[in-house]
Amino acid sequence: MERSPTAVEKQEMISSFLEIAAGHPPEVATRFLKATSWNLEEAIQLFFLGNEGGNGVASSSIPPQADNNPSEWENLAPNENVGDVVGDDEVRAPLPVKRETLYGDASFARLQPSSVIAFRNFEEESKRPAVWESDQSAASTANGSRDNLASLYRPPFALMYQGSFDKAKVEAAFMDKWLLINLQSTEEFSSHMLNRDTWANEAVAQTIRTNFIFWQVYNDSSEGKKVCTYYHLVSIPAILIIDPVTGQKMRAWSGMIQPDRLLEDLLPYLERGPKDHHVAQPLKRRREVSQDSILHTPDKTTEEVKRCKRQLACF
Repeated sequence: MERSPTAVEKQEMISSFLEIAAGHPPEVATRFLKATSWNLEEAIQLFFLGNEGGNGVASSSIPPQADNNPSEWENLAPNENVGDVVGDDEVRAPLPVKRETLYGDASFARLQPSSVIAFRNFEEESKRPAVWESDQSAASTANGSRDNLASLYRPPFALMYQGSFDKAKVEAAFMDKWLLINLQSTEEFSSHMLNRDTWANEAVAQTIRTNFIFWQVYNDSSEGKKVCTYYHLVSIPAILIIDPVTGQKMRAWSGMIQPDRLLEDLLPYLERGPKDHHVAQPLKRRREVSQDSILHTPDKTTEEVKRCKRQLACF
């Protein structure tokens, strides 16, 4: 003969129920436990079977109370059945029939909290950083789903200089490297194509690591707006090669640039850095000035003829 649980045991069962059905009030636990004659395992199974249709506990899945007076449940004799509480003229509680049909071979493994999908916060999971807010968040996303298409369009964080435009120029000047800038727009798919095809290309990445300081920014950010205004950029995405010493724009591209074309266009800047470029500039200017002076030297023979004519005119 089963004995009726004491008040302390009932409270422990309620606490155990709520540990698994987290977020629900004690009244829900009490009603399911009463409906199963205070059988904790069956109460939890009934709870999850009624909860499979959606989040939370549906009102239709909560067993009705047989009487509004809870004391009658606690005062039941040990050999009394739950269904005996109702009168002969009333409809017998359908719970015993449900118990035989619903439970079957249900496994107790469903009761483990780690496998309870009903309490998983899908809304919160959908707000997790998916692509490029940080290296750490993008890495965790890639580990969680290697087939995530967003990972294909990640910015090249491993290549990017983290800092402002002015700091990037200082770093490039100190390292004697050209400053390579990429202005991007989240609204232009060609920006994402640059991330997927061009910056992810191993040959391009190796060339940038060796010869450039790479800085990428969105055109609608404060730094991006400053660069767009200073260099009069209209078409986005844009790629610029900047002299870090003078800030001069050396070369510019717009739109999607394929890796092979970009590598070809970068070749002249691989031969020498900004310092060698400035050393060669004065020599080039001196040669140009020398050539101009030679081109503009008066013809001595013509001048002599003119002078002789002026002398003859005096007589």
